[in-house]
Amino acid sequence: MEELKGEKIEDKDWSELEIKEVKFEKCTFIGVDFSDCLRTKAVFDTCKFVSCKFGGSYFTSCRLLNCTFKFCTMFGACFDRCKTTGSNFSEIDFASVDIKGGNWSYAGLRYCDFSKKHLDSVDFTAADLYGASFESAVVRGCNFSDCVLSKASFKNRDIRDNRFNGFDISTANFTGAKVDIDFAVTAVNMLGAIFC
Repeated sequence: MEELKGEKIEDKDWSELEIKEVKFEKCTFIGVDFSDCLRTKAVFDTCKFVSCKFGGSYFTSCRLLNCTFKFCTMFGACFDRCKTTGSNFSEIDFASVDIKGGNWSYAGLRYCDFSKKHLDSVDFTAADLYGASFESAVVRGCNFSDCVLSKASFKNRDIRDNRFNGFDISTANFTGAKVDIDFAVTAVNMLGAIFC
């Protein structure tokens, strides 16, 4: 695997480029155009992306670890079975981003709009989902254990077959949500009651 470490890459046109099995460590990307770029098994470790364009980009089995994104656009981007542990996407408009499974544990996803998405088998363990919206989303087989869910909304969603524990149930919106017995037991325990 080719490796680049500590590089500053600025104002490059990498649109429609295929990046395969390359590792970028502690690199800074400023104003780079990644539009319609295909990344396969690429690794971005502790990288910074500032004012970059990711429109139509496709990430397959990539690792974006402890990365930050500032003033970036991701219209139509897709993350397919990626690991984004510790990365901060809070300033990204997720309305048109597609997520296909993967590990999003410890990711910063504050106020992200997941509404109308189909989320299947996504691991959000300990992610910061403060203010995130899952309204009108299809959510199946996802793990929300130990997440920050304050002001997050699952209003009128069917959230059966997902894992929820270790969060403050009183601060999230589950109005009208369909839940399974595991969620009900967890909710009762969190509220200090005893399930019999």
